[in-house]
Amino acid sequence: MKEREDHKAQKKPYKFSISHTTLIMIITLGVLVLWLCFMLILRTNTKICEWVCDTFVNAYTNVAGRIYSLVDFNVFEVLATLFVIAVIAVVIAAIVLFAKGKKVLSRQLMIGILISVAWISNLYIFTAGFAYNREKAPIPVYKSEIDADLAKDTYIALINDFNDCVNTLGVYPDGRAVCPYTEKELRQKVEDAYKRLVTDEYYYDFTAKGKPVISSGIMASFSISGITFTPTVEGGYNKDMPAYQKVCTIAHELAHTKGVMREDEANTLAAFVLLNSGDAYLRYSFYVDSIWESRTFIMYRSDFMDIYKNNPISKAYSSEVEYSSKWWDEHNFMQKIGNFFNDLYLKFNGEDEGSNSYYEPPKVEESGEKDEEGKPIYIVVNYNTMQKIMVNYYVNNLQSN
Repeated sequence: MKEREDHKAQKKPYKFSISHTTLIMIITLGVLVLWLCFMLILRTNTKICEWVCDTFVNAYTNVAGRIYSLVDFNVFEVLATLFVIAVIAVVIAAIVLFAKGKKVLSRQLMIGILISVAWISNLYIFTAGFAYNREKAPIPVYKSEIDADLAKDTYIALINDFNDCVNTLGVYPDGRAVCPYTEKELRQKVEDAYKRLVTDEYYYDFTAKGKPVISSGIMASFSISGITFTPTVEGGYNKDMPAYQKVCTIAHELAHTKGVMREDEANTLAAFVLLNSGDAYLRYSFYVDSIWESRTFIMYRSDFMDIYKNNPISKAYSSEVEYSSKWWDEHNFMQKIGNFFNDLYLKFNGEDEGSNSYYEPPKVEESGEKDEEGKPIYIVVNYNTMQKIMVNYYVNNLQSN
């Protein structure tokens, strides 16, 4: 018994020690986390965001964009796949090493994963996070007052222009307009339109490529049509969805690569580019996606039904919408999950409306008058940016025709 007590007395107390390599890794992780927090604080200031984007992100995009555009496949998709595989492999290896008593090496592997995540987060916040708090994008819109007659004339002209696009393109047996381009030509058409039309100093100099995503089936199941990863300056799109949606999605994602991160502004910049592209199929794609907004131009008029009936829209519109709706209904079985994470991501980046930030509604109020049945008569007090783009297009391109 005395020998056992002497042994306990001689046993040295446990002393925590850390290897030099592990210490360096922990310090590196700490620095990356602190820098990330610092950038998150900096990006709350609009002037700083503008300076960072104009000076540093634009320069990064110029270099990185040219490198990643050398290949036609989506580099982000490849890197993301490899990263996921690597993380799984490292976690398994760390568990095995821990079980074998090699706790130091196991710990280092796990810290290595955290360093990688922190580094990628820093790069993403640098290339995308600051752009969320920039000034509004200078998208050309109609800046004068829009009265009832101008709104009506715009609606009629847009319907006629859409019908002209359909007549130019021709239709498939199911009624949809024919897409006259290969997918590569389609991507190039949108890219060329951006190079020609988006030239303001506000936007990044480099114009990226739209790139198809191989795992489009997975994207579709989550109701995702496109994804932009700013570190690789790529506008990825779902290669399986209907052609007109590919056009609209590529245009939207390229807006992100030009420094327009807020969703409603990316939508309106894409709309401006497609509508003013001079290409029948690009205009057709815009109209199918957005012409429903033009109905506000006549919706609150007493002669609404007369205007609506006397200016019928081509059946290609309803055929395209029906085809697209059916396609998505068959594929987006995890839509709620996709919307949840997209909403979470947008709110983290300052988009208070989350997934609802894609659309800017026009402002409609009661006029103070009532119709014959005693119901209040509504009027449009302020048109949204998309509608002002439509009016601008009508005044500059269709009014004289």
